[in-house]
Amino acid sequence: MSNPALHSLSGHFSLSGHFSLSDHFDLIIVGAGPAGISTALHLAQIAPEMVQRTLILEKAHHPRPKLCGGGLLPDAEVILNSLGLDSSDVPHYDVDWAHFDFGGKGFRMRAEKKGSFAFRTIRRYEFDAWLADQARQRGFHIQENTSVKRVSLNGSEVVLETDQGEYRATVVVGADGSKSVVRRLVVPQESTHTARLLEIVTEPRPEASFHIQANSYFDFLYVPQGILGYSWDFPAIEKGRPVRVRGIYDSNVYPLKTDISLRDALADEIGLHGYQIEEYELQGHPLRWFEAKSALSAAHVLLVGDAAGADALFGEGISIALGYGRFAAQAIQQAFAKQEFSFRDYKRSILRSEMGRSLQRRTWLAKTYYRFRSRAIQALVWRRLGWLVEWVMQTFIIGWAKR
Repeated sequence: MSNPALHSLSGHFSLSGHFSLSDHFDLIIVGAGPAGISTALHLAQIAPEMVQRTLILEKAHHPRPKLCGGGLLPDAEVILNSLGLDSSDVPHYDVDWAHFDFGGKGFRMRAEKKGSFAFRTIRRYEFDAWLADQARQRGFHIQENTSVKRVSLNGSEVVLETDQGEYRATVVVGADGSKSVVRRLVVPQESTHTARLLEIVTEPRPEASFHIQANSYFDFLYVPQGILGYSWDFPAIEKGRPVRVRGIYDSNVYPLKTDISLRDALADEIGLHGYQIEEYELQGHPLRWFEAKSALSAAHVLLVGDAAGADALFGEGISIALGYGRFAAQAIQQAFAKQEFSFRDYKRSILRSEMGRSLQRRTWLAKTYYRFRSRAIQALVWRRLGWLVEWVMQTFIIGWAKR
């Protein structure tokens, strides 16, 4: 009996065995960031026969600009190591301590109690390009400069209309970020759950700043003014030189009329360290945060990474994106083995996982914590209760990839 999963091989190989493009694939991954590439790399581990039947579409060209603080928590390292990868192959900075402050006063911690550094920072354009190269080395074809305009379901096929033509697939993975086009097929109408971010990259100014170059800083000073998040200041390496990646994050779990704009808050924060915001390129983008009630799949379609939902509490997304890839790959492998593509168990597998539990806790904590916006409570939490915050983070928030 023939295997219907092998029928789509037609048109994928020439007689010489080389890969050639076809308009139909078993799997198309939309987006070549950490979530999409993690899906591919995990799939190569558990179903290597899928590699040559998969197409990855990317709207830009690596290395492409990507707005992100660039923090790699230990969970990301665990997942990368399970794929045989080491993030030290990418230019990086090992942050000594992470400071959590209110108005410059608070506590410091490391992600692991016995860790030698808090976390690692990378520049996303370098990290994403490195991941994409790992996928290419394993035989995946990444078609760049291809924007997906519309996604629809036609019987047992998903149809993708792009600026490079039409493609069809049995399964599509939406790894195309917070503004996901693929998500519109899964959730045609929904109330959006998005955070807001602004970011700049500066040179270090140790002569003017009280921040230590080796450390990172999170300051919740603007919560009482309605910005339900923090300003951040990370050290990083860019093109061989030390830089500071600075920004401000508003979880937006309660859309409020703020007393100060994101731009003015960031300008105020960096002004304390000798910078004028007008001197730097200011970038911003939304971040979709995880909501357990939201759909994560439909027939023949899965969502991963920011298209599915990231951390609402801190906006942390890289380790979560890598984690989604493992669940998506398992679901895809099982779907082709059974020839059943409803993906009805995909969301359940995520919600019951340690990653899913961590995401649900982060959303709950964000909605609970940001109800308390008075200066007195914020000062108490970050200046007096650091021991409790550290225990909660290490017990319930991070470390999920090891459990």
